[in-house]
Amino acid sequence: MFIKLILTIIMVFGIVRPEILWYLSEGWKFRDAEPSETYLILTRVSLVITLIIIWIFMPN
Repeated sequence: MFIKLILTIIMVFGIVRPEILWYLSEGWKFRDAEPSETYLILTRVSLVITLIIIWIFMPN
C-alpha cells in the first residue's frame, strides 16, 4: 500500500506538471528548449492510464 501511495503522488505530480518530468529526463541536455504540446498531452494521458492500472491491478 505504501508503494501505491508513493507512485500515486509522483504520478499526480507528473499529471499536473509534465514539463518538470520532461526537464528531468530530456530538458537538461538542451539549452533554451521547451517540450512540445504533443509530449505534454501524451505524458498526461499515459500517466493517467498507468495510475488507473496500478490502482486496479496492484495488490494492496
